[in-house]
Amino acid sequence: MGSGQIIGLPAEALPAMVDEATRRPFTQTLDGLRSDPDLKRFWERIWQAPETLEDFCEYARQLRSFANRSGGLLGRSPDFLAAIVTAWAANAGHFGEAADRLRDFHRECAIRNSILTHAISDISEGGRLSEDRLLRVVGRDSQGLYLSGFKQLATLAPYSDLLLVYPYRKLAPSDDDYALCFAVEPDSPGVSVYERPGFGLAHQNPIESIDALDEQDAIVEFRDAFVPYERVFIDGSVERCNRLRERTGMTHPAWLQALARMAAKAQMYRTLAERVLESGPSSAKEPRVILAKLGRFAASCERDFARAVESATFDERYGFWAADRRILLQGIGNFTERIEGAATLLSQIAGLDLICPKPGRTDRRGLLPAAPQVSDWTLFTNLASGAYGFRQNKYELAFVGDADRLAAE
Repeated sequence: MGSGQIIGLPAEALPAMVDEATRRPFTQTLDGLRSDPDLKRFWERIWQAPETLEDFCEYARQLRSFANRSGGLLGRSPDFLAAIVTAWAANAGHFGEAADRLRDFHRECAIRNSILTHAISDISEGGRLSEDRLLRVVGRDSQGLYLSGFKQLATLAPYSDLLLVYPYRKLAPSDDDYALCFAVEPDSPGVSVYERPGFGLAHQNPIESIDALDEQDAIVEFRDAFVPYERVFIDGSVERCNRLRERTGMTHPAWLQALARMAAKAQMYRTLAERVLESGPSSAKEPRVILAKLGRFAASCERDFARAVESATFDERYGFWAADRRILLQGIGNFTERIEGAATLLSQIAGLDLICPKPGRTDRRGLLPAAPQVSDWTLFTNLASGAYGFRQNKYELAFVGDADRLAAE
């Protein structure tokens, strides 16, 4: 729908059309990914723990194929959490009496192609935890738990089928009230999702704005929210929460997904820069040098991903094939050290031309299969100089924190 007048419709029909056109552009992106027949194998593969080397290589191919469709811009949808839940199911014994519930939950998610996100970080103010806002158990009955408090950074929360809640920080021995791992629908009674506003006005047509690629982080409030026991996997065990990563191997497939996404993103930056340079004059002084630098960035990330895939072995601790943790973190660290520099290179291509779209640059079909309605220019300007690109870079830097420190642990 363009910005011109719509002819042949009654006036009362226009508000409904506008409302439909502006309703959650990312919903259309997500629906397209779920219904794409080319992604059928992807949806099947992400819920299976690799039992052989061939399984692992196919899994890595599917992760990378999906990442290519979004240019590496979608970090939590949907394979990241599928990897985590699948690792949990493969090591369900860690959940004690909830082991069968966890296996049933994994099976249900796989059958339904569920899209999950996680709400794991606690609210902080001035760098300190807000003790009065921590998520805790406020009641129990024979059917389940009642919870109150907050969690934040639930990227994709407005669009997910389920929120997966577990502690990100290490709990103290006295934190048993906060030692929880459970799943809940985001529209459940007593659950409120406070999402960050989108990046509208990136284009005259909201459907063609960068919101089509915005997963939207959020804060989630629980107010006497009920969670049935079949969705509760840890209740009161500080030890099980603190050793969740160590005992299930959940970070190994999750970080492989991250590295696949990062390689795809670096390649997208290089390709996008080339397409924008080809579409018209630029104020860039040395466009070939810029492309060469972005090309090296992309090639380096590609090598890191390939190296991680080649490092895979069968991990006896977890019962599935996984890439070497140290190599995964090295690749992630290499990417995070260079992503802000890559964004700076994008901004050098157009200089002051970034102020507004140029004729002929906004009507070209977009680069990304996941959102082809987002033009090269819209994507470029938002990555190079907009709030969307700024938040993307901050997310990348905060994703695992200091990768070298993690690798040394």
